[in-house]
Order: sequence, then structure tokens, then C-alpha cells
Amino acid sequence: MAVLEVKNLSKSFGDLQVLRDISFNVEEGQVVSVIGPSGSGKSTLLRCVNQLERADSGEINVCGMNMLHMNGSKAVYAPHKTLREIRLRIGLVFQNFNLFPHMNVMQNIIEAPVHVLKKPKAEAVQDAVELLEKMGLSGKEKAYPCELSGGQQQRVSIARALALRPDVLFFDEPTSALDPELTGEILKVIKGLAAEKMTMVIVTHEMEFAREVSNHVIFMDGGYIVEEGAPELLFGDTQNERTKQFLSRYRK
Repeated sequence: MAVLEVKNLSKSFGDLQVLRDISFNVEEGQVVSVIGPSGSGKSTLLRCVNQLERADSGEINVCGMNMLHMNGSKAVYAPHKTLREIRLRIGLVFQNFNLFPHMNVMQNIIEAPVHVLKKPKAEAVQDAVELLEKMGLSGKEKAYPCELSGGQQQRVSIARALALRPDVLFFDEPTSALDPELTGEILKVIKGLAAEKMTMVIVTHEMEFAREVSNHVIFMDGGYIVEEGAPELLFGDTQNERTKQFLSRYRK
């Protein structure tokens, strides 16, 4: 079953076309990595799917619900109620953590489950404790973001996204704001989620990680999907010259 379907998606900022006729599916339990040079449209693609940007044209379906479709030449978004329901099915982990600085770790995690999902506070707290244990952060419930390392803050942001029990989890370059020595702990968490068959879409510059954790890889350049397929194809046996050129800088 396709958790996410994107068809012919396009997006421009003024005269700059950032996404050009993008189409792909994400199946339940699949881990899809999106790679490509800076400025290729990867983050804009995630932002359009997460309703942080409005697409100019195309179609987006999430968990069988239509978010965006075309009516002739006009892009039409679903009613507000449907968009809200779709938003609750999606989790997004930003590259810069985006934790609430005035809230401690526990408050950051339970804020949305309590106030958006209307979950009883005691239940939300128990879920948060379990998520923090899973993230290797037991005992940090009362710490504030400024008291945590970058790697710890990112693990809290992952726990916060998981607290809403999303059907698909998006990562926008989750290690780009971290020192190299902290990158490994985040990649370990994501690998653990992949082992649990969490459906994920990961924009990343970590090529070895993408090769190891993904079921499917999308290579973007200039707003296009240049090539997509199994990691062993793109990283090991691609015949596409642009893909080869991009990956050559990562190969030892």
C-alpha cells in the first residue's frame, strides 16, 4: 500500500523553478532516501508534502487521502479538515531541531499529543518516557534544550515527532547541523526505526548511510528526479552519467 503518492509536482519561487514534474510513491514500511546536490529541490519537496509550501501543480495523496489535485490548470488543495487530518499522519524532523526553548524535554514531547490529539496527560507522559528510553535519553525529562548537546536535541525532536504516531516520518538532513562525532548517534536511531519498519523519507548527504538504510533511493538534480531505484543500483551499478558524477566525490 502506498502511504505517499506524488504525481507531476511542480513548484517555483518567482522565475526560479525548483521542482519540475516530480512523481514517486512511498510504500508502507519503506525507507526512501532523497539525495542530490544543494539546490536540487530536495528540501522544497519535503516542505510541499508537509504543507509548509504550496505547490503550483501536481497531485499529492497521503494514506489514501487527497491533499492536492488539479482541476483543469488550477491546483486545488483539500478542505482544511482533510489537510489537518493529513498533517497528523505525517511527522517531520527538521535539521535545526526546532524545539521550544522555554519548555523542558518532557513538555516538548507531550505538547502536541495533549493539545492536538487530546490525549490524557498521564498517557502522553508515559509514552514520552518510553520514547526517551528508546532514544537513549532516560533521565533528561526535565532538561531544557540549551542544556543538551546537538545530538541529544535532535533525538528529542525525533521523539517529539514519534509521539504523534505518524504513518510516515520525514527527515530533512537530520545530521547537517551536527558535529561529525554526533552524527553517528542520530543515524543509529534512524537505523533502529528502519528495523522496526517505520515508513520514512530521508533527505540526506550521508551517502553510505543512505546506501545502508534505504529500500529505495531518489537522486534529484536541477528540480528533476534524474534517477531512482534500489540502493545497489544507484550506488553500485548506475549507468546514468549525472548520478555517477555526483557519487564520485563520495567514493573512496
